[in-house]
Amino acid sequence: MRGDAQRFEQSPAATRTATATGPRWRALLEAQWQARLSKVIELSVAYHETTPVPAADDENHHGQGREQQQRLLDRAVAARRALADTEQALDRLAAGSYGRCEQCAAAIPEHQLAVTPEARYCPRCALPGAAPARTGKKGRADTLAAR
Repeated sequence: MRGDAQRFEQSPAATRTATATGPRWRALLEAQWQARLSKVIELSVAYHETTPVPAADDENHHGQGREQQQRLLDRAVAARRALADTEQALDRLAAGSYGRCEQCAAAIPEHQLAVTPEARYCPRCALPGAAPARTGKKGRADTLAAR
């Protein structure tokens, strides 16, 4: 138990937020946005190129084409959601709230932002079953349900 507490302890260096190093985070998020946009485009084009052509003599082939198309659609949707997460992080950066937990307003450690630049929650609030903070704002479950 002490190991978990130590892992999430926030030293002054670890809690520096994006406001202290804004250009670094903007560059990281913009590079991530560009990569994710390319992936969305790639998957969308692949999806549209695999439109199954009905074959009168090969029903099995037609079914396989639909399965492949559905897999591509699922991947494209997931890629678009990831792109939207990055866009929202860029919005938070522009608004000055990047690097702050949306639930409790605590600083999100730099090491967490470096791994997941679009992070919205501090390690404590991101834990499954974490008690919601009383901030007067929508809680994490409300935010996720609204998606």
